[in-house]
Amino acid sequence: MKVKKSISTLCLIILIIMTCVNLFPDSASTGETLRIGINEFPASLNPVYASTETSQAIINKVFNGLFYFDEKGNIQKELADKVHIKNNDIIKKNKTAVKTENPVEIIIELKKNIFFSDGKELTADDVVATVELLQDKRFRYPYVSNLQFIQRIEKINGHRLKITMPYRFAPWKAYLTFKILNSREIKNVSPESFRDMLLSGTGPYKYKTVKKPTKIILELNHANIIPGHPASMPGKGFRLIEYIVISYTHLAPLKLINNEIDICELQPENAAAYKQTKSKKWHQSFSLLKYKKFGYTYLVFNLRNSLITKNLRALFYNLLLKGDFLDRFLKDRGERVASPFLLLNSKVKPVQLKTTPLETPIHLNILTNSESKLRKQLVLFLREELKSFNINLQPVFLEYHTFRGYLKKGRYDIGVSAFILDIDYDMTDIFSSDSYFNYAHFRSPEMDALLHQGLRELDPGKREEIYLNAHRVWLENLPLIPLFNLYYYVGVSRHIRIPSRRVEIVGSVGDFLYNILGWKRL
Repeated sequence: MKVKKSISTLCLIILIIMTCVNLFPDSASTGETLRIGINEFPASLNPVYASTETSQAIINKVFNGLFYFDEKGNIQKELADKVHIKNNDIIKKNKTAVKTENPVEIIIELKKNIFFSDGKELTADDVVATVELLQDKRFRYPYVSNLQFIQRIEKINGHRLKITMPYRFAPWKAYLTFKILNSREIKNVSPESFRDMLLSGTGPYKYKTVKKPTKIILELNHANIIPGHPASMPGKGFRLIEYIVISYTHLAPLKLINNEIDICELQPENAAAYKQTKSKKWHQSFSLLKYKKFGYTYLVFNLRNSLITKNLRALFYNLLLKGDFLDRFLKDRGERVASPFLLLNSKVKPVQLKTTPLETPIHLNILTNSESKLRKQLVLFLREELKSFNINLQPVFLEYHTFRGYLKKGRYDIGVSAFILDIDYDMTDIFSSDSYFNYAHFRSPEMDALLHQGLRELDPGKREEIYLNAHRVWLENLPLIPLFNLYYYVGVSRHIRIPSRRVEIVGSVGDFLYNILGWKRL
């Protein structure tokens, strides 16, 4: 009831402001400019250090990688044109076939006639120079650990290069989505001067104006058209993209209504107000689009606690994944997740586990991050629901870093956490016996073997079978329970034509507007 009341109050306040005060005068805009509202000025516009979603959204228009995730979350070739894998794992020894892990060679042929915005053509030199810079510890690339699978990279000729991996590594394409830099610009550059450089990229746009802390304008990179790429759209879309900082995020709907911006990510409260309001002006001014991020909120158990029995965990599973608890709690704020491994796979469905009712009450603490309103609501909602099961939960709300420390040290009974990872089946970070993020302190040689096997299997079909087995091992042990994948919302002006192909799920290196083919002004 408190949630409904707060949303209704917010909606009423915004409507009163709209009715009584014209805060934002109408601003004319041409059909050549797409205006996007952002909630902060990016900390960096250098693709090497673009770690926030806002900065990633901008650099995704200016730079390309060898591969990228399409609107369905599938990996596709971007700057890479052809790929050949040479893997000689089977060798002969005394006339007997022996399986061994030999180095794997990946030959990549680049697309031709691709140009950086300064006019330089993309070559293998640019890819080699980029990897060497990222692996150079002086530049402090935040995701350098993702490049450990690259043992060696070398140029074959102008548009061909070879990457040598010391072992088979299944998600190698996902780890080659970093942006390719201009070798001419980064040659002999110092780490100090490099960090603040505005670099040229091969993307459909280039930097035109950077006005800190209010505005960034991109313009079309006319030198570059990547055939078949959804973001290559000269002549089909906007000549300029203008990013406008909206420091107070709750004003985003008013900016849309008053035609000051065309697109903006909305806060959950704004999205809820949009759905509940009867104001025609809201719905006539902009539409509401939802998308998802690759990740989920989950419930984790401290397996070192003798009170956390398999029966208790099964009770939670039946309530959360087989019952209607999450549907009642979410109320269209997200969707349930049936497997910790196969988020994008519809083959896995929840099952009913055999359980025994608790005869005597049990008292457990449940931790979560105090900054997340949704997780706090979940904990309080769950506490009331479980009383009838003889389970008494004591909520503990902690600041994020303290919360993480408690999970790592096992100072909890049950925790509610979440993660967003790159789009891949691998969950080694969560389930591996020696992983930092294995908060459940789960130890399973079978799971470790499957995780290792999944990372080494290059065949997609065989790899899926491995993770179906990993799902089975998880279900037999239940160290954690995936709960839901939240919806995120974007407001789009009614003056903008929504494309038929648009992003449905993004990873930690993606953004909703990556695919902008078809975004046009009506």
